[in-house]
Amino acid sequence: MKKSIQLLMMSMFLSPLMNAQIKDFVIEPPIKPNLYIYKSFGVFGGREYSANAAYLITKKGVVLFDVPWPKEQYQTLMDTIKKRHNLPVIAVFATHSHDDRAGDLSFYNNKGIKTFATAKTNELLKKDGKATSTDIIKVGKPYKIGGEEFVVDFLGEGHTVDNVVVWFPKYKVLDGGCLVKSRTATDLGFTGEANVAQWPQTMEKLKSKYSQATLIIPGHDEWKGGGHVEHTLDLLNKNPKGN
Repeated sequence: MKKSIQLLMMSMFLSPLMNAQIKDFVIEPPIKPNLYIYKSFGVFGGREYSANAAYLITKKGVVLFDVPWPKEQYQTLMDTIKKRHNLPVIAVFATHSHDDRAGDLSFYNNKGIKTFATAKTNELLKKDGKATSTDIIKVGKPYKIGGEEFVVDFLGEGHTVDNVVVWFPKYKVLDGGCLVKSRTATDLGFTGEANVAQWPQTMEKLKSKYSQATLIIPGHDEWKGGGHVEHTLDLLNKNPKGN
């Protein structure tokens, strides 16, 4: 009993220290005039990973595609964006239901910021007792905001049953989210909610439909360069059961 109490006290002591060690987000130099990638960090399986997300500068404000992995950085990112671009965050689009994508949408909902997710993502969020989005994503239809344009597309199941990608036609950039693994990834990552059997078909559809993309952004790790889609397919071929 005494040992159990000691272990509990030790875990309570170490937990905030571990959280404190998570690095702050990093905003990368713009990949296009109004399109930015920012990286936030989290720990999975005892290892630190970076999560790649994007934001788009429009004349009406900033559109965020996925939220920072640590909830504690939500406000800091918004403040940094406002200071850097003199524009507020006006909308958040989630590419699936996990913490490094949709996170806790109630933070933005409570601030009157529009949040967007697919009906499937909202279904999963609700099932997990989490806040759902204020608006449903119109999959495959162009969103035109403040002189900028993007399309949220569902190509099929893969990393999750609800993973979507975001296409920026003017820039020929595709935000692949966690559907796409980095060329530096050594495995498929978390596959507890994946459809590994369908994932290769979804990737082939991505390759065909967005062959004109000059940059495809993977969900985690190194995003620069090419070969992310091909490497994802290689990983799937080597791990057909997601092991």
